[in-house]
Amino acid sequence: MVTTTKVADGVYYLTGGTHHSMAVEFADFSVLFEVPNNEDRALAVIDATKKAIPNKPIRYVVNSHHHFDHLGGIRAAMSQGLTILTQAANKPYYEKIATMPHTIAPDALSKAAKPPVIEAVLEKKVITDNTRTLEIYHVPSMHASTMLVGYLPKEKILYEVDVFNAPAANAPAPTAANVNPATAEFYKALATLKLTPEQILPGHGPGATTMAQLKAFAGNSSTSTN
Repeated sequence: MVTTTKVADGVYYLTGGTHHSMAVEFADFSVLFEVPNNEDRALAVIDATKKAIPNKPIRYVVNSHHHFDHLGGIRAAMSQGLTILTQAANKPYYEKIATMPHTIAPDALSKAAKPPVIEAVLEKKVITDNTRTLEIYHVPSMHASTMLVGYLPKEKILYEVDVFNAPAANAPAPTAANVNPATAEFYKALATLKLTPEQILPGHGPGATTMAQLKAFAGNSSTSTN
């Protein structure tokens, strides 16, 4: 099941299940951030993107990082002829994944027999046209050195995975002694990049969150993101 929520004009949060994705509409194409879990989930979020943004083909699928649950749908995306954007260190591994035989239970890529199209992102890539801009940043993390996040500067929306999830309702902010170090690290990275999101779409958890919540759960750091 994929639940599609419009969070801004041309920006959709694809939730349901354990992993969430983001779809972004441009003038002549769309971009899907994350095809997680497995082939079934990947094809479901691809289909949801096509329904939310009809008549505009998906040009790019952005992969957040190399962990199995976040690259599980990569072969399915390749089977659709979609260009995969991933951090540069992943490219050789993903090229190998694309050639692995699936003979016992052939998957969509085995049946399609399409060559992979993989584009490496070193530190930053900008996708833009006359309607909007999506900035993709390499934000190395103790969780994954190949982490990519997506930022929409006009809409002030950030998509991220595995470094911060929306807290439970009325959850108290952590004390200095038990702050998640990956969350604190991520907050400081956003400050360094001078990114100022107002809405954060996590790849897991109950839903969207805010920069204020991230700041609180990063230990209420005095570092400013302005």
